[in-house]
Amino acid sequence: MTATNGIVDKLDELVNTDTGELDRRIFSDEEIFDLEMERIFGRAWLFLCHESQIPKRGDFFEAPMGRDNVLVVRQRDGGIKALVNTCTHRGNAVCRAEEGNVRNFMCTYHGWTFDLAGELVGVPGMKEFYNDELDKSKYPLRKVAQLDTYKGFVFATMDPEAPPLAEFLGRTGRIGLDQIAERGDVEVVPGIQKFVLNTNWKFPVDNTFDYYHPQITHISAQAVGMIPSAADNIDGGGAKTPEGKDLAVQRLRTDTESVVMLAEYGHAISGPTFEALVSVVPPSSRGVFAWRERPEAIAALGPVGQMVGGHPHIFPNTWITVGAQLSLRVPRSATVTEVWWFNFRNRDDTPENQRAQLQRQIHMFGPAGFLEQEDGENWSQSTLQTLGGVARDIPQLLKMGLGRGKIIHEDGVARIEAPVNEHAQLWTYLAWKEWLKRPSWEQLRDNTTPGEHL
Repeated sequence: MTATNGIVDKLDELVNTDTGELDRRIFSDEEIFDLEMERIFGRAWLFLCHESQIPKRGDFFEAPMGRDNVLVVRQRDGGIKALVNTCTHRGNAVCRAEEGNVRNFMCTYHGWTFDLAGELVGVPGMKEFYNDELDKSKYPLRKVAQLDTYKGFVFATMDPEAPPLAEFLGRTGRIGLDQIAERGDVEVVPGIQKFVLNTNWKFPVDNTFDYYHPQITHISAQAVGMIPSAADNIDGGGAKTPEGKDLAVQRLRTDTESVVMLAEYGHAISGPTFEALVSVVPPSSRGVFAWRERPEAIAALGPVGQMVGGHPHIFPNTWITVGAQLSLRVPRSATVTEVWWFNFRNRDDTPENQRAQLQRQIHMFGPAGFLEQEDGENWSQSTLQTLGGVARDIPQLLKMGLGRGKIIHEDGVARIEAPVNEHAQLWTYLAWKEWLKRPSWEQLRDNTTPGEHL
């Protein structure tokens, strides 16, 4: 029995969703990380970039796919290809820039040159060194197995057997992306924020759905008014009740009504209902949600999608925020994760509103974000403890709402209505376990299709 098979055989012990206990080794074990790179990031559809980042022919953006880096390139005919950034001669990267515009890609080792489609078009010394016998058509840059888009969001997979993107995303994944796409004519603000944290990639993913921690972790953000404070009420922004009294807005509490959407392949959305979310926003700031009243948005979200006020997550590592941001959690090793932030804006919005939104985005999440800095400390410390001689043997607990998740099937999605809970985290680890078993795509879909309870 190989070490890999040994891990697979123990997955149900490592992640026990019946008891809500996880073995902490899953956050720092190198063999498990290798398995994740092969069986999750080597197969799943992964977000690469947004089409607004590559509008002109020759535009490119370098994106991670597991341990590989790919160049997402706008073709001369307007199409898009994703090419693995490694020369077919000696393996050097053919492009050192993160984004830009080119006519071709030239390897700086020996000068082999590839066109926008990845075809080898130039080899120095073809006659002198190769006697004109090298068949250039046999050595193009490797392409991803499949590439597709959803409303401008570019995804790719290295697995030719993977289902189409639309099927992989499903209704829940599409609703998640619609949280940005349906705001109007959106584009990515130039400049992707990237920084490194000493954490396993699953801790940030887990935190996506965690509405139990803000009252403690984000005390400093509350103190400066970045998010609602822990006081019973917050200022209503000068608004009045019908009786003429100052309006006080309720804060989010642990008993706040929440909605959790669970989907095939591990996608999920979790957090307060939209109604509960709006209740903690001063009336003067509620215009940021006006996009949800657009007929196109209402149709795209559907009745269940309109309930959502929490965070969507597309398995394995793409998070969409209510503030029109998208985050990639890029695994670099078992204990190191690079975090990328894409900030979106509406092209039709006023420059003043665009600037105001960007300020909110930058100071909420990212390297200058109040919340990200506080969260990052927790993730790093939690990862460090998984390496301890005694600490690593203490189970990680996900028992909030355990066994109480009655699943409602409606409008093509599965949802749970409950106070603050850990249902989405449990669902993520349940799916993570199934991915590592490497079933067929049909089996994976069946094994991650929500039932009646969680």
